[in-house]
Amino acid sequence: MEETLIAGRFAPRDLLGQGACGTVLEAMDLRLRRLVALKLIRRDGIDAARIAAEARAAARLTHPNIVAIHDAGDGPDFAWIAMDLVIGEPLSAVFARDGRLPEADAGRIALQLLDALGHAHGRGVVHRDVKPANILLALDGGEGIGELRLGDFGLAQLGGDDPEEAGGLQGTPAWMAPEQVRGEPLDHRADLWAAGVVLYEALTGRRPFQGRTTALLNAVLEAEPPPPSRIAPGLDPGWDPILARALAKSPEARFADAAAMAAAIRPLLEARAAQSLGPLSRFGLLRGWLSPAA
Repeated sequence: MEETLIAGRFAPRDLLGQGACGTVLEAMDLRLRRLVALKLIRRDGIDAARIAAEARAAARLTHPNIVAIHDAGDGPDFAWIAMDLVIGEPLSAVFARDGRLPEADAGRIALQLLDALGHAHGRGVVHRDVKPANILLALDGGEGIGELRLGDFGLAQLGGDDPEEAGGLQGTPAWMAPEQVRGEPLDHRADLWAAGVVLYEALTGRRPFQGRTTALLNAVLEAEPPPPSRIAPGLDPGWDPILARALAKSPEARFADAAAMAAAIRPLLEARAAQSLGPLSRFGLLRGWLSPAA
């Protein structure tokens, strides 16, 4: 029996996930001769051609912390995006299972996320939907946090499968910057806000803004979140000014770019690592992990 192909080139192998907007399959790309994660996005009320065009634009991003997009297209029933197949789990699953993370793990996640965002922003690509469900942690074969891979570039217009999703908004409310809530033009600083929300949850086990959709959006616009050290006993208070700046209501008051935010985080991790390892840190054994990628 002849195998059914998707878009004339993808042989489906396994279902990886399914949501309100579409399906993700493990598939063999017969043209590239490699396994991929194939995202199929239903056309119902969605500009599939635009999605495919944005995904193709994002395909120029080549970075170890970004899920590579190999190709994209649209057909009569769905748009499709062929991406790297990452063996791991989303950060949202880690949060649901573990809650608050150790500071070293939270900081490592933040630095990798900011490195990925800095690469994208330097090439004119704004993600617009940074959230734990779009952050994959590849299995590393050990007990620690695996390498981070940021996915779903160019898909913010779809919304998500989160029950707190608000219709008509590009993004997911719990991670949306105030200017995004207001429907204003966005730049890279909206992604830095979302990175701040992710880091806040990693450090404290809770998001900085609470409530169902309407209350949540109002909180994003008007409320000041409590300092993370007040929420998480024993947390280094040095995180407080970093997250206050990342979550500033005005984009102008936030970090200028991802590198600046990473530079503020790195000394905290260096100090904690030095306390843990003592004289080993003098020999620069941590430098490769804490230094930005070349």
